[in-house]
Amino acid sequence: MTTFDYGPIEFYTIGFDGDRPGPAVLQAIDDLVASGTVNLLDLIFATRDANGDLTIAEITDTTDDAGVPALDLAGLASEEDIEALADAVPAGASAAILVVELLWAKSFAATLYDAGGFVVSRQGIPAPLVNAYLSEHLD
Repeated sequence: MTTFDYGPIEFYTIGFDGDRPGPAVLQAIDDLVASGTVNLLDLIFATRDANGDLTIAEITDTTDDAGVPALDLAGLASEEDIEALADAVPAGASAAILVVELLWAKSFAATLYDAGGFVVSRQGIPAPLVNAYLSEHLD
């Protein structure tokens, strides 16, 4: 059986009003990493001021309150990736750009590969839309 070093990865641009996400969002990302659901490969913060000027801060590593390294990020997003993803950030808002490895899909990807299978298409639906639809249609 094939063993992949990495599972599939996804890029997310998560927008926020104002200049940064709150600590609860960072904690939620940390919880996903700690649970083994994802491996955080890159984390970038982008802020667009009221004039439309963009500031980008790429996080290469992080430390906890005691100064101990908490994450050692691979920096997988290219400059072109970051610019394209940050382009959607509106004036007066910010975004966290995440590159995550889907650890839950790693074994499945290897099995699919061994079987000669491949992903033809993928479509994501944001959670608010899923919940709104299901709340109207499931009762």
